[in-house]
Amino acid sequence: MKIVHLACVAPPQIGGIGKVAAQEVELLRSRGVDAVLLAPLPKYPLPEETRTDILRIPALWQTGNASQFAPWALLPHLKSADILHLHYPFFGTDLEIDFFKFFGAIKKLVVTLHMDADVSGWRGMVNRIHRHTVQELVLRSADALLVSSLDYAQHSSYRKFASSKMHELPFGVDETRFFPEAKDLSKFGIPEGSKVVSFVGGMDKPHAFKGVDVLLKAVAQLPRDTWCLLGGDGELRPGFEKLAQNLGIADRVKFAGRVAERDLPDVYRAGDVFAFPSISGAEAFGLVALEAQACGIPVVASDLPGVRTVVADKATGLLTPAGSVDELAVHLRLMLENPEMRRAMGEAGRKRVVEKFTWKKHLEGLMGIYNNVVLSSAKNLHKGPSPGAYRVQDDG
Repeated sequence: MKIVHLACVAPPQIGGIGKVAAQEVELLRSRGVDAVLLAPLPKYPLPEETRTDILRIPALWQTGNASQFAPWALLPHLKSADILHLHYPFFGTDLEIDFFKFFGAIKKLVVTLHMDADVSGWRGMVNRIHRHTVQELVLRSADALLVSSLDYAQHSSYRKFASSKMHELPFGVDETRFFPEAKDLSKFGIPEGSKVVSFVGGMDKPHAFKGVDVLLKAVAQLPRDTWCLLGGDGELRPGFEKLAQNLGIADRVKFAGRVAERDLPDVYRAGDVFAFPSISGAEAFGLVALEAQACGIPVVASDLPGVRTVVADKATGLLTPAGSVDELAVHLRLMLENPEMRRAMGEAGRKRVVEKFTWKKHLEGLMGIYNNVVLSSAKNLHKGPSPGAYRVQDDG
């Protein structure tokens, strides 16, 4: 079986979509499956590619994370694939994929619905039109739709497709890499003994929904011995640094910049609590929140569809109203002032991740869905979830 994945970005570029797609391809290849990830050749230079399973192909045009692959570069890959796996949204290329599917160049199409685009103004109007035209066509033509949580799907523009065609398949964590261990604040220039709120996320325009400004304003309400460690980078970072200065907390906010994958566990472990303050439905899951919990760190997260599947309220962390600075500050303070609560929630979070959110479990579900798509007719596929699909019950 040959599987070709398509994503708008791929590592080392920032973005959960590319991270998940690359992880799935790596896992599939570890099982002997012929899998590859195709991503657009970016306009800016990237570090030398070391992975042979990620291919960059030219695009006719690019704006932000939207682009359209050059058809002559894409078509040979489509024809050789038993399954094309599209990671959505991928504006521009989605219409191209629907065109090739309609004319039979794609044998089977699987689509992972990562998130709803959250834009306003004239872009929001264009996005609404897109949802009722191109998105509608692509999702109707798919042989299977995958979502990280049905909770998110039922509150998204995808909800009309929440039927037997849709499978809940949560993303995972490498629990052998992300695990509890003593923190080392010296790596980040933070005084030993300090209380630390950690965060990891993009600081570019496509990730403006991450709520970094909300977090900084909340930290300004916390005691002076509380530090904030921020992992991530992007064109919005200078504005966040200026905000920290204006709030009078620049001396206890550490911008660590872009964090290499190998160093992520150290960032999570440095925190007494991990903050996940996303402000809109553009946040659909929360891989970093899972990774923090795998490291035994409790999480204070926004009460958003999908996110509340990742963080079990009052069990592995606390949920707070999205966008509320005051409520976020209250919940962070509660965590920081209660070490026994942090310990219990950290242990519960680690246990829950190992039981429900590992890449091994994800791969088992993914392989089951692939086999069902290839071996079953569309009629049989639509009778119900594949043997590999599974549900994560809310045990919070």
